[in-house]
Amino acid sequence: MFAPSRPIYPVAGIRAIEALAIPGAEPPLMERAGAAAAMLAARLATGAGPVMVACGPGNNGGDGFVMARLLQGVGRRVEVAFAGDPSRLPADAAAAHAAWLAAGGTTHTELPPAPPEGWALVVDALFGIGLQRPLEGRYADWIEALNAQPCPRLAVDIPSGLDADTGRRLGACFAATHTITFIALKPGLLTLDGPDQCGEVHLTPIDVAAEALAPAPGREISPALFAARLQPRLRN
Repeated sequence: MFAPSRPIYPVAGIRAIEALAIPGAEPPLMERAGAAAAMLAARLATGAGPVMVACGPGNNGGDGFVMARLLQGVGRRVEVAFAGDPSRLPADAAAAHAAWLAAGGTTHTELPPAPPEGWALVVDALFGIGLQRPLEGRYADWIEALNAQPCPRLAVDIPSGLDADTGRRLGACFAATHTITFIALKPGLLTLDGPDQCGEVHLTPIDVAAEALAPAPGREISPALFAARLQPRLRN
């Protein structure tokens, strides 16, 4: 049996689904996303070194704070670099940042140097699917530094610097070996520069039934779409 073909939504579609799913969601979607990312990170971080999580100024950074807190809670060494202003974080991300600090976490304002044993994993939680402009200055510098690390590199939802609708690189772009994406696939993960920048894509719906909330405008091309037409043939 072939796996079912998976739905694809553009950014506007994902936002509409989130707007329907977020009110009253328990646990909150950010907590679910961070927990899923932490589970994958724990599998990928096989080295002895700490995990480096780079958090940005929005909700993608909030996912990173949740992830860092949960990893630290199971005994992983975690370093967090935060490229933002705590007073300007969106509400959910601000709560995630506060929870990280309350759990004993700290943040760096710049990327710390790798320890002698190297990072076990670096995580890009800088910018999510809403990014529409090239990354410049400090953000571009961070991306290039993360890309240079000789360890697994995990992107949260989408690599920072990749257009989620088109798959086009917006200047500096995180080069992930793995990407964990939430709710549903986005076109940019699968098109243009997307496959080269995303590495292996791991989809987790975070308990959101996307197609029950909004029809999918596209689907991933997979053998399941053609299974009824691909009948076994006689050998002769």
